[in-house]
Amino acid sequence: MSDPQTRQGGAPVGPSLWWVGGEATDSADLRQALAIGGVTCTALRAKEALALLQAGRFGVDGVVVEAAVLTGHPGLLRALRGTGAPLVLLLEVEDQAVLAEGVGLGMVGVVRPASPEALRAALRQPGGELATSAGSTFPFRTLGDVASLSLLAAALCPDPAVVQIGLSELMVNAVEHGNLGLGFSQKRELMAAGEWRNEVERLLSLPANAERFAWLRVECRPREVRFLIRDLGGGFDPTPYLDLNAELSVEPYGRGIAVARMLAFPDLVFLDGGRCVEGVVRR
Repeated sequence: MSDPQTRQGGAPVGPSLWWVGGEATDSADLRQALAIGGVTCTALRAKEALALLQAGRFGVDGVVVEAAVLTGHPGLLRALRGTGAPLVLLLEVEDQAVLAEGVGLGMVGVVRPASPEALRAALRQPGGELATSAGSTFPFRTLGDVASLSLLAAALCPDPAVVQIGLSELMVNAVEHGNLGLGFSQKRELMAAGEWRNEVERLLSLPANAERFAWLRVECRPREVRFLIRDLGGGFDPTPYLDLNAELSVEPYGRGIAVARMLAFPDLVFLDGGRCVEGVVRR
């Protein structure tokens, strides 16, 4: 989203959004939460948004579109993308067809149940290797985000069940080791005590971690689907974890990377000192 502008006389004006949606139960709560943060949300139906676009009346800083309203309006997503404003597609886990269109248009997506923090992160739009018109990006922060987003994204692949397992392993690593800073020795102790999930949830609930998102980029090519995951951690050496070994094979930790590599991503590549990992699924 663009920075707040200034009204005549110096009063600040917060960013403004179109919220193109229907009757989703969480929409009003999300809009209210964004409004508390200074964002002005204008709720529109799909037909209203199209009419305003056709009349050249687009003057907002970003758009949130609920995937459900795109049925029967096949040109809406492309028309909104053509404005050049930040565009967030709000998806359900079952919205595979809409996801494929969104990936082709290079937009940012958030999977429900969504948080205001996730929407704000998505509207800011990531930079670097995540910013590409050839694919879509998705913020994720919690274990629930990992479960829903990995399930949705894997549906783009020929064997989604296997890819979902691999994606989930890598995304959990990005959350626990990257963004939350849990080391392997800490995880071993927590797993032994049956406290791993409780500790992850405790760390996620801290105010300091409310805006710490990892990102998944999905890019569909004619012969392959590429996934790139980036976290905010300090990086690590992935070499010891690329293959299963006798020591790790009997432990309930340390196997996620090897499992992801064996099941879904044989060409797994780590970048930027371990902060970023890319896997490819052949079509």
